[in-house]
Amino acid sequence: MKAASVVFKERDFYNLSRGQSLIAKTREWLDYCLVEEAEVVVFPGLVGCLYDCSARFLDDILKVSLLYKDIYICPGSYFVEQNSCKYHSSCIVKNGSIYLQQKQIYLAKWEKEQGLSRGVEVKSILVNGMKTALMVSTDLFYPQVSRQIALDDVDLVLAPAAIRGGKNVRLQLSGLWQNVQQNLFFGVESGLKGNLFNHDFYSYSAIHGPLEMTARENGLLAFERKTDKNQIITAMLDNEQRKEAVKKFNTLAQLNIDLYKDIFR
Repeated sequence: MKAASVVFKERDFYNLSRGQSLIAKTREWLDYCLVEEAEVVVFPGLVGCLYDCSARFLDDILKVSLLYKDIYICPGSYFVEQNSCKYHSSCIVKNGSIYLQQKQIYLAKWEKEQGLSRGVEVKSILVNGMKTALMVSTDLFYPQVSRQIALDDVDLVLAPAAIRGGKNVRLQLSGLWQNVQQNLFFGVESGLKGNLFNHDFYSYSAIHGPLEMTARENGLLAFERKTDKNQIITAMLDNEQRKEAVKKFNTLAQLNIDLYKDIFR
């Protein structure tokens, strides 16, 4: 399966925060996906917060997805209200329907200050034969989330990222990249660059795989570069090759599975 991650530039945030249509930009990203024949794509974390209403954001994304019927779209993350609580959430949509919704499980201090509540479970769906889950932003730095995902036999994690602070590659690698190496699933990450809620965010876009699968044995199938002119990066995800890597180094084989029961409660 061919996966894509949106490369969100600082100028994109500048333009979107000053009136450029996010939906027009979304169509631009998805047009690139069509050219590259990508089957699944991830947008940046918090990008839905550039809308004044998350419900309207999702409605518009669903309408756009009808124009790109063969692409599974993770439209970034956003805040959503449910049962008098507010959550940092993401989803996977295709052809006008929501296939999976995921609430962020752990909260950073700035998110608590926004009045957000925690989710309590991880979910997954099949995307073109690959069991797929979502990890939302802060959860990238909580290894128990990725470990639970791995114990559910997930093949692929889609991750809309929004990492607070300035440029810090080492910090970002301690998130999804590290969890991919410890749990041996694929990870597709799209990062936000900009300022929201009086906080600066700087996150790179990357596609991760087990070390044994990458040409330089660095765990990176694709990584955004400053010189990139394209607005997406892509990589082929060979699940059979990944399973062979798991056989060579099965990190889950010796775990005490019972320790992970009700881990998010």
